[in-house]
Amino acid sequence: MDVTTRSDATISSPEDSARLPKGSLPDRPCDVCRKRKSRCVKELGQNKCVLCTFHQRDCTYLDAPARRKRKRRDEAELESPSIGAASVSSPNPGHSLLNSTLGLHRTSHSRFVGSSSVHEPVLWALQEPYVGTSNHDYVRRVDANTFFVTENDHQTPFHVEELTDIDEIERTVQPNGPKLVEIYFRIVHPVFPILHKAVFLEKYARSYREFSPPLLAAVYLLAMDWWEYDTDLSQKSKPDGSQLLRLATNSFTSVVLRPKLSTVQAGLLLLQRYGGGSWIMTSQVVAVAEELGLHQDCSSWSVPDWEIGLRRRLAWAVIMQDCWAAALYGRPPHVSLKNWSARRVSLNDFPETAADQDNQDGSTEVEKGRRLFIHLAALTEILAEIQGICGPSGMSPTVSALEELLTQVKPVAMRLRDWKASMPAGLYMEDVTPRKLCSNGYLHLAYYTVEILLHRHIIRCCSVSSDPTLVSLCREAAKLRLEHAVSFVDMLRPEHLHAFWWFASAESVVLIGTYNALLWATSPLQTEADTYKNKLDEFRWSLKLRATNLKFVTIALQQLDKLPTLDDRLRQSQVLVTSQAGVWPSRLSASTMIDEDTPQQTPSHFQFDWNAFDEAFSPYLGPATGNSVLLQRSDQGEDT
Repeated sequence: MDVTTRSDATISSPEDSARLPKGSLPDRPCDVCRKRKSRCVKELGQNKCVLCTFHQRDCTYLDAPARRKRKRRDEAELESPSIGAASVSSPNPGHSLLNSTLGLHRTSHSRFVGSSSVHEPVLWALQEPYVGTSNHDYVRRVDANTFFVTENDHQTPFHVEELTDIDEIERTVQPNGPKLVEIYFRIVHPVFPILHKAVFLEKYARSYREFSPPLLAAVYLLAMDWWEYDTDLSQKSKPDGSQLLRLATNSFTSVVLRPKLSTVQAGLLLLQRYGGGSWIMTSQVVAVAEELGLHQDCSSWSVPDWEIGLRRRLAWAVIMQDCWAAALYGRPPHVSLKNWSARRVSLNDFPETAADQDNQDGSTEVEKGRRLFIHLAALTEILAEIQGICGPSGMSPTVSALEELLTQVKPVAMRLRDWKASMPAGLYMEDVTPRKLCSNGYLHLAYYTVEILLHRHIIRCCSVSSDPTLVSLCREAAKLRLEHAVSFVDMLRPEHLHAFWWFASAESVVLIGTYNALLWATSPLQTEADTYKNKLDEFRWSLKLRATNLKFVTIALQQLDKLPTLDDRLRQSQVLVTSQAGVWPSRLSASTMIDEDTPQQTPSHFQFDWNAFDEAFSPYLGPATGNSVLLQRSDQGEDT
């Protein structure tokens, strides 16, 4: 696709000339791009720039250009060639703004130099920072103490196959690639913002060949889930998704040998498409992220400002992917927040705002997406703390005494309460804009998942307690969590269900079912066991009613069908119930069996304030009926 910048554009009609203020030059950005501080790129022979065409806006030049401040030469050389710059570049890819980036250079890749590696930072600090292209490896210093070794892509294996892969990917979707890109940025990107939209569209306007094959394939694959949301595409047959997935996964194994930010982006998007079914790919994404230095604080690096924001978003996307996958797959996490110094993501790290939002029906909202991402990152920190208390695999208790466990988790419960209280009104489940999709559901499902993960561990530890009253209180609290989670699923509206749900959603729904089954298996009374068995049947039925054309619900149902049969005969005979580490007792202890005719008192040696603990977990949830009361506070502040 041939593209020209405004400097190469010609005024094709008197009407176009009239749009330009007197004395202005046609090489400046249009009004929309200048207000958004975006690069104004125009395809050859077109009267509108790429972004105005994409958003179906008028491409005008009515406003007078802003006066520019003169800068010293050294400042100009170090200045970020950000998307906001109105600089003019040739359509020649060799002069792309990506050439000044660290993680997205077109022809080379950079690997982070750790302090304990064979490279000696003290020696490199004596050298001049070298930034540019070369036929040989070189070291790039991005601040006083941070170095990267840069290597040309052509020196890595399988590089020559990249053009073949990208051409085959494009042939698979032709001529629908641009439509799929539009769908992706309408529905997926606003609520999972791990790309830089303006950079992506600028590259796409030049040529699809500028992309890493697995990244472009992943964008196409995700967008195909909303194929019917485009009027033109809905009349056509879908491309071969299995072929596209094969090309994406095969090419991903090749590009990890020359790691770039696009490699991390591709891996994260493919994991969302998989429904989160690959712990191995999660491991690869974490490894590539660390190769690229995403675990480091990049605030002071001499890279473009927009790349700093992108790096922060990607760092937290990787942290969230790893932490949630570890919790839901029962694996030790790769990422330790103690070893990752990346700063918390803030609103300033997101280049798009509500002004960039697509107004078509069935789109998602940019402002909600930014705050959703930030809030999910904060929830992930709480989950990481829970994993530290409940064991690295989330399966085997590290605290043998129930009383000690409750004491340890109470501060976490308080943090969870504060997290919920800080939620902006725009992230409430009831905040649904007419004819817009709403992805708030996957944030709230994540919250219920954290509750269940913690209470599941408490229920496991109940088996070693000799205090029947405390066990009863724990089981009652656990029951409330189940009812709240099931009620949440029941209240989902079509605007929620048809929006983007991230990879952990399917596993989280399955967790609700397995948690239900755990409460059945550990029920001391047959009537209680019958209640949980009926709840699981009702939950399955509720999911079946919602499964049509909803991938994450379908995946959840398939996994729930693999659960062991809830056989009351086995439960009543108190068969062996073992955990992975053998901590779970061989039989349900007689001390856990509640005698309804015997008065129960909590022993004086442990007086636990359960009301405060329970309040900390569900400050905005209704009574034991499971009816959720949505957060309604007039004094609610917003995240920053």
